[in-house]
Amino acid sequence: MTVSLRHSLLAAGLTVTVLVGSFVFGGGRAAPLTAGLPGSGAGAPDTADGTGAAWAEQQLRAMTLDEKIAQLFVVRIDGTFQNADTPSYRETATLVEEFGAGGLIFGPGTPMTQIAMANDLQAKAKRPLLVAQDTEWGVGMRIDEATSFPPAMAIGATRDASHAYRVGYVTAQEARALGVHQLYAPVADVNNNPKNPIINVRSFGESPSLVGTMASAFTRGAQRGGTLATVKHFPGHGDTEVDSHINLPILRFDRGRLDSLELSPFRQTFDAGVQSVMTGHLALPEIAADSVPATLSRPLTHDLLRDELGYDGLVVTDALNMQAVTRTFGVGETAVRVLEAGADLVLMSTNPHAAHQAVRRAVTGGRIDTTEINDSVRRLLATKQDLGLHEARQVSLDTTRHQVARRSHEVLSRTVARESLTLLANADSLLPLTPPEQHDALVVTLSDSEYPGTGDTFIDQLRDQPAIGSLDTRRLDPRSDSTDVKDHLADASDHDIVIVPSFLRVQAWSGSIGLSDRHHDFLEDLADADTPVAFVAFGNPYAPTDLAPAPDAILAAYGSGDASQRAAARALGGGTGTPGRLPVTIPGVAEKGEGQSLAPVAPREGLPESVGLDGARLARLDTLLRSAMLDGAFPGGAVAVGRGPALAELDAFGYHTYDETTPVQTGTQYDLASLTKVVATTTAVMKLYEADSLALDAAVARYLPDFAQNGKEAVTVRQLLAHTSGLKPYLDPDERGPTRDALLDTLMAQPLTYTPGTQSTYSGLNAIALMRIVETVSGQPFDAFCQAHIFEPLGMDQTGFYDADVTREWAAPTTDTSGTRRQGSVHDPMARDMGGVSGNAGLFSTVEDLARFGYMLTHEGRIDGRQFLAPETIATFTAQTDVPGSTRALGWDTKSPEGYSSAGDAFSAASFGHTGYTGTSFWVDPAEDLFVVLLTNRVYPDDTAEQITQVRPRAADIVHRAIEGPPQPLLPGPKPEE
Repeated sequence: MTVSLRHSLLAAGLTVTVLVGSFVFGGGRAAPLTAGLPGSGAGAPDTADGTGAAWAEQQLRAMTLDEKIAQLFVVRIDGTFQNADTPSYRETATLVEEFGAGGLIFGPGTPMTQIAMANDLQAKAKRPLLVAQDTEWGVGMRIDEATSFPPAMAIGATRDASHAYRVGYVTAQEARALGVHQLYAPVADVNNNPKNPIINVRSFGESPSLVGTMASAFTRGAQRGGTLATVKHFPGHGDTEVDSHINLPILRFDRGRLDSLELSPFRQTFDAGVQSVMTGHLALPEIAADSVPATLSRPLTHDLLRDELGYDGLVVTDALNMQAVTRTFGVGETAVRVLEAGADLVLMSTNPHAAHQAVRRAVTGGRIDTTEINDSVRRLLATKQDLGLHEARQVSLDTTRHQVARRSHEVLSRTVARESLTLLANADSLLPLTPPEQHDALVVTLSDSEYPGTGDTFIDQLRDQPAIGSLDTRRLDPRSDSTDVKDHLADASDHDIVIVPSFLRVQAWSGSIGLSDRHHDFLEDLADADTPVAFVAFGNPYAPTDLAPAPDAILAAYGSGDASQRAAARALGGGTGTPGRLPVTIPGVAEKGEGQSLAPVAPREGLPESVGLDGARLARLDTLLRSAMLDGAFPGGAVAVGRGPALAELDAFGYHTYDETTPVQTGTQYDLASLTKVVATTTAVMKLYEADSLALDAAVARYLPDFAQNGKEAVTVRQLLAHTSGLKPYLDPDERGPTRDALLDTLMAQPLTYTPGTQSTYSGLNAIALMRIVETVSGQPFDAFCQAHIFEPLGMDQTGFYDADVTREWAAPTTDTSGTRRQGSVHDPMARDMGGVSGNAGLFSTVEDLARFGYMLTHEGRIDGRQFLAPETIATFTAQTDVPGSTRALGWDTKSPEGYSSAGDAFSAASFGHTGYTGTSFWVDPAEDLFVVLLTNRVYPDDTAEQITQVRPRAADIVHRAIEGPPQPLLPGPKPEE
């Protein structure tokens, strides 16, 4: 059924409201509005037999003229707590209960307060209320703790319409859980005017095609999620420099321009079945032959929207408290004119009672035809019926608790934020800032607000970037003066880089958006100095317009919320890429469609669902580790789970000791014990192997002539790595001698205990011999080589060896076999006799540093944009050897094909890893781009706790069984094509 046919039937008084929820306007079949509603039970009533449709008609026939007029008014209330007896709440309740308003719009609030008020007011209403809310960037736009998304322009920058669809769907789900049925979104305005003070990032961009595609996708998602989408601001608010909250924008272009630009996205949303349109307060005198706002203009609303474009859904005005309207007409005349124009809903009249009286006079006096009032009321009642409100108008509080701010919704928000980032300039490849370089950074925040917390999330995330050695902060806001500017310019010269985030947000009633003259001049002076400048535009992307000279790097984030701040900070540090494409033209900076792509080159922290893991299942890891801690397995520990581009888990639990005085942090250093063999010793050998300084099948004696004693002349480097050298596992105390040199002499003189290559016996002596090879070949002490060639290049600045027998209070303590407490002093006796620097043990590190090491291994040896190890080298050293009965690779271990493995049951056969006596483990599954690091001090207060042997495999299995799919975001809602 076409919209024109449906319009004709309605005008004839025939009931066809069943079709509102079943067919899209001008398109194919769509889901009923109740489809997918949280807590909606059976969904929309069956109207096939006319019983559902009869409700709307029965209500219409039973209503008096006064009730019909009142139904068309939408009144405002804030969702913050109000006592039931406060004047403001009583006024709203009276408008609902006695006046008979048909709609409600919620302003700012909190979830439980809003739903409580929505349910209360629904109970008071004679007929169910149609509840609306501004939700352009999610319900969090108005409701604290609900999900906020980056604004429309950020979605436009992703060029991914599925994101718009999912944002619409999630917004609808949260809105319905808060008692809201009508979203005042999406914005279909084409922002082709950089000076537009009120649309800006609220638009998807300056291309009608892009805006139409995104707005249509949002519409389909929102309506599949069970709400009405409301496309706005018809016929287009993008090309104006006037804020309609303050004055009336007058657009002086002709119909040809309107058709080719402004109307195109609206037509696309009509084809997508959008069920509501909001008219804008803007005049088009060349088209309507007057300077009356479209909201009050019959030529624009009735003739153009209704008749010519054939739109027959609900039409709601923009808020009638805006000065674009109030400057010209009084309350009563405004209400009469909007209904004359063809609108159905009168939004936020400043005096509903006076407006109602004026409309009644217009109807009884013949100025407004009763048929038009009936048509509008019929549309409204039919919509309420299709929403199922005539059967269930209230929402369970339990539904609110389970549907609002779900973690999957946050995953979507963060995904959009990351994929929207658009790099507009990057002189001399300033970004990303990555190790081994360390930068002394100055952050100068430019803000249009006096709020002191602006940009805190961005700054906090910057501090965590590995290449930021130090970070100082300054700010320029409306309170700042020329002295502040001068001081901050002087401070810049004392730093390696200046990072300037600007927070310029669209604010109704402000009339402007952009850098102040002071901020503009500061940026130009700063860019003209010698210190490199990275500029990050939060909010208004036009901020850097015509800066001369321009900053060295310019990044557009579009949003100013936590998700955008977090993404931008990580992009500066390489943890996030810059895949976005500019959806608008920024004069003097970049054209629409531009953007420099930087790939992510370092790990970032992320939610489990962001890399294909089930967060609820992964949470069992926390339960396991804390339970083991309480069972005495260890006093505390730290864990990292990395998959693909992100760390899905980076956490610490418990304390250094059982007296619970010093909590473990992710930066707490642990004695790695035998993880030293892979993180330091094997990696050092890999570096020399890649440099052609060491051959795996060369005899050890080639590098260490003394090693040839007692039949060891043919033992190879490969056999040391594979633990098939014939050496015994360890040296007893009476064998080691009093000094490092004595211990090494004893090692060189060791006889073989079996024929090399015939079996595998794990031996710490192999690792010490490899350490000596590294020292001999490189000409450097082992710890110095590792620091220069492994830890510094990888940005592992909390990893290294310590001299023995010195206490370091920041490290987690251990207790050796003699009962001596060791803290920052190696636990292993043989490594201690080596002075703390040994190939078998002695390395201290943190879970944060080892996460970077794991990222490198799962990214084919690359990190921070540099090739640290060749993929072929990693493959060579992590492949299981062909020694019968052995699971050993070169330096690394692999998963046992049967029986016990510290990697558990679920890790693949390609997995490799290692463990450490002190309670540490490190496992990688390259088949799933996955690694798990567990650090504990299970040898405190003694080494009798053996539960770690069960904790390790159980932890590995929990992590692996949390895998839901490839290491990509698990996004909420149905797929757009479904």
